[in-house]
Amino acid sequence: MRFWALAAVLVFVAIGPSLLAYRCWGAGVQRAGPTVASFFSNLTPLFAALLSLAFLGEAPQLFHAVAFVLIVLGIVVTSARAG
Repeated sequence: MRFWALAAVLVFVAIGPSLLAYRCWGAGVQRAGPTVASFFSNLTPLFAALLSLAFLGEAPQLFHAVAFVLIVLGIVVTSARAG
């Protein structure tokens, strides 16, 4: 029984994040364009922290705030240089 449960989990991980998520990301980049998509790529750690708060109940820590500020500053700096 354990073997089949492990096999099912491995198949889910292989199909879900590996194929489906990248296909969705590729479709999003195609619709929004690479410039807009790159900004959202930089926000991935922020989304991960917010989702861990929402789904896992993990309390935000000081390093989350510092990381958020650094992410926003990086986006501002790259936007200023690009524009």
